[in-house]
Amino acid sequence: MSNTDAAAAWADKRGFLPEVPFGDVRSTALPANGPRQSGYYLLRFDNDTYYVGESVDLRSRMGGHAAKWGSEITSVRLLPETASKQELKKHERFLTHELESKKVRLRNILNASITAGRDALDELLSDEEQARWILNPGEYNGGDQTPLKAIPEQEIRYSTAARRYTDAPHSTAVTEVLRMYLESCVPVPRATEFQYWGVSAGTFSGTHSPRRFCVNVGKMETFVVHEDKRVPGELFGFVNVRESVLFPNTRAKWGLRRRHPKLRIRTVQYDDAGSDMVRLQVRGLTELERLLADPQVTAAAARLVLDVMRKHFCVYTRYHCPQVVQFAYPEYPRPATPAASDTASVDNSPEPTTNDDAEITGKIMPHTESDDVAQLEEDECYWIVGSGSKRSGRNQVEDFMASGEWRMDPDPRYEPKVLDMRVGERIVVRTRKNVTDDVPFDRRDNSVSVMDFHLRGVITGNPGDGCSVKVNWEDTAPGPRRYYLYTSQDTVWPVARNVRPEWDDLIAFAFDDQDQDIDYFRNLPFWAPRFGDR
Repeated sequence: MSNTDAAAAWADKRGFLPEVPFGDVRSTALPANGPRQSGYYLLRFDNDTYYVGESVDLRSRMGGHAAKWGSEITSVRLLPETASKQELKKHERFLTHELESKKVRLRNILNASITAGRDALDELLSDEEQARWILNPGEYNGGDQTPLKAIPEQEIRYSTAARRYTDAPHSTAVTEVLRMYLESCVPVPRATEFQYWGVSAGTFSGTHSPRRFCVNVGKMETFVVHEDKRVPGELFGFVNVRESVLFPNTRAKWGLRRRHPKLRIRTVQYDDAGSDMVRLQVRGLTELERLLADPQVTAAAARLVLDVMRKHFCVYTRYHCPQVVQFAYPEYPRPATPAASDTASVDNSPEPTTNDDAEITGKIMPHTESDDVAQLEEDECYWIVGSGSKRSGRNQVEDFMASGEWRMDPDPRYEPKVLDMRVGERIVVRTRKNVTDDVPFDRRDNSVSVMDFHLRGVITGNPGDGCSVKVNWEDTAPGPRRYYLYTSQDTVWPVARNVRPEWDDLIAFAFDDQDQDIDYFRNLPFWAPRFGDR
């Protein structure tokens, strides 16, 4: 079946309306004097590629696509549906995965495994060079002599994180594992460093397990080594790979199991990876080394990295620790940079807390997505922070207002995040508790987790102590606003727009004074058995 036939058959089955010439859609199917329509759409391009999307205003969305792609779009099929933005985005992921499974070539970046007609990597590697690399990544990388580039601001920022990395037990062995991964799974790693991939050090997972390092490509994590907080000194890690490359047949899966009997294979979701991805998780550096010495594993990991790099640059350059890369490549010294000790340093350790156990999970609720390393955009952080306990009497809301700052007691779990707060970013103070009174839905005798938002402002300064920032607070409202179900007790919780619908709703509520879409959260799988519609 051709690409066109497969897309048409799928759209027919899903109930999309008949094809409309794209140039006519805003005057015929979506006229300006008609009602605003939400729903889904399927664009067809002149090179027989497709794009499936959603919008709460289909007419406006068509205008945006016309400005971006113009005459490349030949036709569109619409599927109007009255739904919230959160529901539309959730079902868009399903539609994208389903259409991709039909072997239809898509231009989607998010949710799709491979993006047709886009190659952000071709500035460094031509199509022919990429084809040569994927045939034998280790051999290709072994012939590359690219030096490490100078990244002075990042070196200064992460001097303390780098020192802690080297001081930790087994740092030499951990670094060797990192180099094994870079050499066998990342295209010309020294050339692509910082622009296409980054590595962070010293962060914490959603269960507060310290991370020795996390390799990020695009908007996702690809290789992570953790400490086990339950077994001091023990390390574990995971590598994300293309499932179709890892398991071309059942025999390949049996073979992998025989070679790595302690391996855990898990299905997780990342927007950048699409549906064709699994996670391989093992305990111990020896097992990690064995995993990365397996050609079947590295071929699948390399394919995933290449696919994501071709979509777009890494969005985590903000959190990159260049010293860790220097440790991995001591024979390629970076150009000299000012010593960190000569500078008033702010040691920003990397990316926000993530949860590696499930797509919807959490200590209090599922406030993190397992797989987007929580994908914070570099310049779009919003900070949700706590106050001190009433019993301590320290760091209270009234103290913040009076002093023009926000402050917490020293805590190594959150200090890197406080150091990463930037001037101009917005911050809000909230408290969390469980309630049983005045709940605006049927709680069925269950207690309900809530956050009360008390104080909001803009960060005006970061002294670099890891415990405080200067804030220009807004005038206080008559009383706190209450947010239900989707809560966290973490002292510092960074979120961003356009990463996941739950965050979009939370930001709109806390920073834009919009109402919470409570029905959406009530009916998510995590809460539906207790609070959902029946």
